[in-house]
Amino acid sequence: MNTSSHLKGATVLVTGANGFIGSHLVDQLLASGCKVHGLVRESSNLKWIDASKVYLHRVDLSRPDFKVPALEELDYIFHCAGLTKAKSRSGYYQVNATACSNLYEQCQKRGNRIKSIVHLSSLAATGPSRQGTLVDEITTCKPVTFYGQSKLAGEEIALQYSQSIPLTVIRPPLVYGPREENFFTFIKLIQKGWGLQIGRAGKELSLIYVSDLIEAMLTAADPTKQKGRSYFVTDGRVYVWEQIAKECSRIMNIDLKTLKIPEAVLVPVALFFEAWSSFSSRPALFDRQRMIDIRQSSWSASPENFFKEFDFTPQYELNRGLAETINWCQQEKWLGYV
Repeated sequence: MNTSSHLKGATVLVTGANGFIGSHLVDQLLASGCKVHGLVRESSNLKWIDASKVYLHRVDLSRPDFKVPALEELDYIFHCAGLTKAKSRSGYYQVNATACSNLYEQCQKRGNRIKSIVHLSSLAATGPSRQGTLVDEITTCKPVTFYGQSKLAGEEIALQYSQSIPLTVIRPPLVYGPREENFFTFIKLIQKGWGLQIGRAGKELSLIYVSDLIEAMLTAADPTKQKGRSYFVTDGRVYVWEQIAKECSRIMNIDLKTLKIPEAVLVPVALFFEAWSSFSSRPALFDRQRMIDIRQSSWSASPENFFKEFDFTPQYELNRGLAETINWCQQEKWLGYV
């Protein structure tokens, strides 16, 4: 995979540098000879980051007194930091929206050298699609969860600032690949011989492999391209969960049985985990917000605008992406063997 030439040797800031997407982005930037500053939270796990190669800054982006480190030196910013789980609506907004204001206000005032900013949003900011249809950039945004609503609020803040700073918003769907722990749970279940079906069969979704998303983000940072817009980026296909499960089982050579769970079961399960979470500072493993996500018939988007405007073609089809993900899980002994 070839990183766009405009980034070679640049000074770059990555927020959420320790996360699934952020850490893959950092790896690619370092391979391109970039000087990388990474923002992480005080409590962040740095297992995917080589701290000897990255200028790490432990900060809280949502604090009003937060200061962007090395801002006057930065050529590019990739804003990947965000919360996918929180204990409350305000928890989502604090990180996914308020932090955007803090970051971009400083970029507007002191980031005179910045050539481009890429703001990572989500398909959740737009909301689900109808079965058999795709949302696109002109679809009216109707997010159905606190997460989606907070990501839309962050987008709106970013686009307001894009009038004075060069900024592009990227909306990926479900992203999979090495280091992604939620998708690993799905793979682990298949390894045990079970394909999970919650509610009716045939629920649709778009996907993108993490390496393709990273390349799309690097491409979107091109200073010569139009700014101030949002784009969906997927692998260009629509899948159903049964198809993904079948391909995983084929790769692992496992006979698959379908475990059907009625959607009605989700409510008491969510309430149980929420009650359990009330005794902890951590968000629930599963809650009613996640239940809303799962109940949708389709999470599918069209990436055609991005493909055309940035001359972008994803390199990973489903079978290749899943094979590399499963192989990595095996090598890291996440699946219990090598």
